[in-house]
Amino acid sequence: MEAKKKITQMYNLEMSGAICLNIHVNKANKIMLGSILSLALIIFLIPISAFIALTIIGEGIHFGFILTCVIELLTSGYLTRLYLWNKYGKEVFEIQYNSLLLYYDYKFFKDNRQQYNFKSISVYSEYNGVLMAVSKMVSNPKINTETSSVICFEIDGKIVKSEGMIPLETIISIDRHISQWSKCLI
Repeated sequence: MEAKKKITQMYNLEMSGAICLNIHVNKANKIMLGSILSLALIIFLIPISAFIALTIIGEGIHFGFILTCVIELLTSGYLTRLYLWNKYGKEVFEIQYNSLLLYYDYKFFKDNRQQYNFKSISVYSEYNGVLMAVSKMVSNPKINTETSSVICFEIDGKIVKSEGMIPLETIISIDRHISQWSKCLI
C-alpha cells in the first residue's frame, strides 16, 4: 500500500499502514500572542522581584505572600499554555488497525492523551450540526466535498470528535482507507 501525505496550513494527513491526522489550530495574530506572552512573563517576574526585595529589606516571608506567589505562578503557567496552544497547537489522531490515539500537541509537551482500543470503527462528519456517516455523504449529490467539517469516529459505540475542521474530501479518504483495512482482515 502506498503512503499518501497531504499537507496544508490547517491539517497534515499521512496514510500508510496507519493514519496520522494533525489538525492545526487557527493561529492567533501576533499582537495577541505578544500580549499573552508579555503578560505571562510579567506575572511570573513579579513574585520573584518581590521575593528579592523582601529579602534585601529584611522583612519576613509571610504565608499570604507565598499564597500570592503560588496563584501568580499558576496564572503565568496558564497564560504560557494558552500562548503555546495558539502558536503551535494541534490535535493529533493516530489510527491503527485496532486503536486510536488522540492528544493535543503544544510543541513542547502533549496533553489530554486518550487511547481507545476498538473492535469496530466508523467515520462520521458533522454536517449542519448532524452526524452523518461518510458512506452516505459520498452518495448524496447535494453535499459539497470541498467544505470543511468536524471529523467524528464511532469506536464501539462511543463518539470521539475533533475540535478543528478539515475538508470533507479528506474525511472521505480517511473513511476509504479504514474500509480497506476491514476488507484486508476478512
